[in-house]
Amino acid sequence: MIRSILITQGAFGEMWEPTWVRALNELGIETRLFDSHRLTLPGLLGRVERRILWGPGIRRINQQLIAQVERERPDLLLLYQGHYFSADTLQQVRRHTFVVGYHNDDPFGHRRTLLRYRHLLSALPHYQGYHVFRALNIPEALAYGIPHVHLLLPFFIPWLDYPRVLDEAEQHRWGSDVVFAGHMERDLRIPCIVQAVQQGIHLRVFGGERYWKPALPPAIYERVGPAIPLGLEEYRRALCAAKIGACFFSKNNRDEYTIRTFEIPACGLFLLSERTPWMQENFQEGVNADCFSSPEEFVDKIQFYLHNEPVRRRIAAAGRDKVVGEGHDIHNRLRQWLKDVNDWRSGMESGRNGHPK
Repeated sequence: MIRSILITQGAFGEMWEPTWVRALNELGIETRLFDSHRLTLPGLLGRVERRILWGPGIRRINQQLIAQVERERPDLLLLYQGHYFSADTLQQVRRHTFVVGYHNDDPFGHRRTLLRYRHLLSALPHYQGYHVFRALNIPEALAYGIPHVHLLLPFFIPWLDYPRVLDEAEQHRWGSDVVFAGHMERDLRIPCIVQAVQQGIHLRVFGGERYWKPALPPAIYERVGPAIPLGLEEYRRALCAAKIGACFFSKNNRDEYTIRTFEIPACGLFLLSERTPWMQENFQEGVNADCFSSPEEFVDKIQFYLHNEPVRRRIAAAGRDKVVGEGHDIHNRLRQWLKDVNDWRSGMESGRNGHPK
């Protein structure tokens, strides 16, 4: 049985690995975080190191991880994203622990040539197991020689994603008809936002002004911005202050769902999502969410639900009942994850499969 886990930090912000650490500790597994980012150089040089994945800070990250694993001998090492770590580092840490990985983006598709993935992809054959965000990544990851690859769906976080009652000042600060908090991508989200604003809908966008401001016409951006990035609590307050939560899916990542698919209804907000086969299979349109496939349908459904508050509230409540009742929370996802990695590790130890290379 796995009793101790070390997780390396690869993503930025408190949303990702720190929530895994907390949830796994709450499940009774001693879990610690290896803070990779603090080992890079300060200031501009550090930002350059993290972008090109080369320099004294990157070497220091690999050296200190090897030393910590040798010293502590955790039962399991999870490389979250794993952009910093070389094939040589994986070969060394595998002498002392079982090494698995997880990535919430898509390093296997047309963007696999990006600089950020160069260490990860060369090291993949040395992972002993891997979890991917989307089912289509399973055969792609297996093709690198990883012995075990399973799907791990996103989730909501119970201590963050719940309905909030806001006071008048908070409602004034964060309130909107429709909110979208996410990265800018030149896909369906741009024409949908533009057409909604042109129809007089009060829509707010968050996620990074440096990306959103040049992507939208100035008159549109003036009405939806400033598109600042939000902290964990600010993001949930923006959701709870809105009437409708918009959800778009990244074409770069080939997504059919995202973490917002679960966060939005968990916060008690009506989910209006881009239509995909996965959404159609897992949600019922007009029952516990609704969907759109074009800017025109996006605007039409917003206008309908803004004028039909009882229907909107009923669907929002059904959406929360669904994600909570079906167990789409971080603890249940990580119970699945623990079962997978326990099975892989037990199989290796018994000599059936998954031998270290």
